[in-house]
Amino acid sequence: MAFASSRIGAQEAIIKPCDLCEDGENVNWFCKDCDQILCDRCKRTCDRNICSNCLSSEHKKHDFVGLRELQSKVQKQLDDVIKEKETEKQTMTKNYDYLVQHEDKSGYHLKEQYAKIDDRVKAIKLAADEEGEILKESLSSIKHQQDEEVKEGKQKIHTLTGLYNKEIQSVRQELRLQTTSSLNGFVKESITKLKKLKPISIAIPDEQQLPFEEQVEDSQIRETIGKLIGSQYISEIEITKGGKDGAKCNVLSNLEIVRTFNVDKFRHCYSMCLSPDGSIWIGGIGYVYKMSSDCSTVLHQIPTRNSYVCYYIACLQSGDAVVSYGGGVPYVDRFTSDGRRVEFTELPRRKNYDKAVNTNDEVVINVDGNYIYIFSNKGKKLREIEVDGGIKTFCIDREGHIIVANRGSPNLTILDGRCGEVITLWRVSMSDIQHLTCNRYGNILATNWMENVYVLSKDGDVKKTYTVDFDGIMGICVNKEDHLLILMRKNDKYEIHVAKYLE
Repeated sequence: MAFASSRIGAQEAIIKPCDLCEDGENVNWFCKDCDQILCDRCKRTCDRNICSNCLSSEHKKHDFVGLRELQSKVQKQLDDVIKEKETEKQTMTKNYDYLVQHEDKSGYHLKEQYAKIDDRVKAIKLAADEEGEILKESLSSIKHQQDEEVKEGKQKIHTLTGLYNKEIQSVRQELRLQTTSSLNGFVKESITKLKKLKPISIAIPDEQQLPFEEQVEDSQIRETIGKLIGSQYISEIEITKGGKDGAKCNVLSNLEIVRTFNVDKFRHCYSMCLSPDGSIWIGGIGYVYKMSSDCSTVLHQIPTRNSYVCYYIACLQSGDAVVSYGGGVPYVDRFTSDGRRVEFTELPRRKNYDKAVNTNDEVVINVDGNYIYIFSNKGKKLREIEVDGGIKTFCIDREGHIIVANRGSPNLTILDGRCGEVITLWRVSMSDIQHLTCNRYGNILATNWMENVYVLSKDGDVKKTYTVDFDGIMGICVNKEDHLLILMRKNDKYEIHVAKYLE
């Protein structure tokens, strides 16, 4: 403790130890904790420094204790506390020794138990490894046996397939020889009688009707007839199978063109479609053109995205055209009737090819040559259909069926446009189909690359084959009059030929 007074200058005011004590040689300065102590003699506060003797003798009511007496009492109390703590220390030392000894015993016991558990785990692991090796050997043996059985089965199938194919080839060859021999004699007799008539109808008698439709193809028959009669005799030949009541197999004639539109003003033409108002959309290099119905006027010339080539085009009921660019370009764009290009959709990491619009004004796209994607006219994907056999090209009839020319085979697959279910599969005597469309009567019109236009019935029979003299057929479509429009190239010039009604 310090002096009771903290005022600056308090010590300077102290001149003598106390007014009550004249002896100041050995003064013990002292300060009380109370707020105020009054001396009975001087009636002064503790702001004055008073010696301990004066306080002890004069202030009896405060029960003050002298320093020496207080020291002895405190010393005794401290000695008692030290003895007590020593006793506690001895007790704690004994307890600590006991705990250490007990911990050593427990640790030894735990180590012993851990060693036993570790030995048990090692034994179980060793047994599991042995069982695993036995099971692995058993599985390997079973797999090897199955592989041998599969290999043996494949070898048997391969052998049987080879024998079967040889037998089929032998039967087909024999049938071809028999049919050709019979046909040669029949044609010679018919030519003698009908040499001056056009067209000449040649029928294969009922007894020569073939058990397999593909055993004698029409091209072989035409080749045989051509060798017999020569090109100077006949320009149109009709061949039927099964006598008078047999279905028509093929008709060769020149395609009758009623109008021709010159579109050579454009820089290459790769695709074409018709708008509901009769105007014609043409896809070229770097541009998409909208023409009047007679191709006399260019209504719009719209740049394509990044000057891409417009390979595939189809028209919505609104008159807008939907375009894709081929070559792995993932974008599908919409070209509006007022001459603008807007993005329709994007197919990342996909190749999109030819397209069509169904009766619900939905855009149907050939994707990757294996899938049909169907979008709303706003570009939202609705569903997709996987097509067995792949897609070379396709079209949509007036009933909404999707007609697919399969890739790498002479097949036409008819799909339900809503669910993708296969309705029927036709094997047709046509090769290298490049374009497909339908007329209002349900007939399918098809072309190859440059030579022929085929007319198929609703049952898939090839009713007629028209010959054309083009360098390339770029696209086909049917107008409201049911005329066939053919975008063609000849001598590096582009024209649209309008052929008369094809039945």
